[in-house]
Amino acid sequence: MTPEDLDKIQYLPSIRSRQAELRGYGQLREATRTLLRPLISLGKLGKVDQPERLMETVRETIGQEGFVDLNTNPGQTCAGFERLCDPTGNYAAWRALFDGDAALIPVALLRDNVTERPFVRQVLQIERDHSVVAIRSRRPAQDLSMLQAALSAVDDVNNLLVVLDFGYVRPSLAAKEQEALRVISALRTIDETTRIVVMGSSFPKSVSAFGDSRGTLDIIERDLHARIGGDDVAIYGDHASIYPEPFEPQISRFVPRIDYCLEEAWLYERRRADDGGYVACARSIVASPDWEESFAGVAWGADMIRQTSQDGAVPAGFNAPSNWIAARVNMHIERQVDVAGRQPEDEFEDED
Repeated sequence: MTPEDLDKIQYLPSIRSRQAELRGYGQLREATRTLLRPLISLGKLGKVDQPERLMETVRETIGQEGFVDLNTNPGQTCAGFERLCDPTGNYAAWRALFDGDAALIPVALLRDNVTERPFVRQVLQIERDHSVVAIRSRRPAQDLSMLQAALSAVDDVNNLLVVLDFGYVRPSLAAKEQEALRVISALRTIDETTRIVVMGSSFPKSVSAFGDSRGTLDIIERDLHARIGGDDVAIYGDHASIYPEPFEPQISRFVPRIDYCLEEAWLYERRRADDGGYVACARSIVASPDWEESFAGVAWGADMIRQTSQDGAVPAGFNAPSNWIAARVNMHIERQVDVAGRQPEDEFEDED
């Protein structure tokens, strides 16, 4: 990857190496995937937790260059997590995982309670080994001094991508906006050309609080990006319609639900099995005024909804939530790639 490739990034989706997210990404159109350089969080995939095997799956799935960091959520970390996070040798174990890899770039690990020196030297070594380097901060305000140190140390700021990840933004949009503006201003004071991604997610842990049988959820991370100044200030990033925070899963009987992605909102339909289940959900979405038949012709996830509605039967493997999450991830990324690539409409002045 080159700095010129970083310049072409208009949208940065972040996904984890989990079944639903990888499948949804893997079903993107080839034309869509060629436009993306995603950020993948490496973690347990089913029973597979060896980092080397996970890396192979990530390479096969994305089919393009991309960035890789570590999934830090409890219960989802890969084998040897603590070893990979060890700052010894400027994170030598982490960097060694990418030796000879021409496609995947390690994200410089920014861990709690680690001193500045090994972090910055890690950044410099990745820059030298891979030509470019990305840093992801999940606590932008707290990490500001470390980000500033790295920005001041790199050989060329054009080789650097700073990802400010604000996590779940739905309940705290105004606070996240102010934090983003403060951190961006501080970084641009060091170098006004600093390349920055502002990332977040507003997809909730549970949708039932927004309506039992159906609902509409605004994509708040798009609002955050717009409120800080849009593309003129930062690249848009998100978690591809996934709730980004760790939580303890609860054993309960799921209610069949299908989500449908628009450019600025997610729609969902929930139906218990005795009320039609997934087929009723699909038919309600297709009957909605927001349904776009043309989108089902290009997005695998939307096509799965159409097939379920038309056939009156659930496709193989879709009788559980995982593949419907994959469908949502697929639709969301297809939509956001289209939004990011769209040129602003020309403005015309009134002629008197």
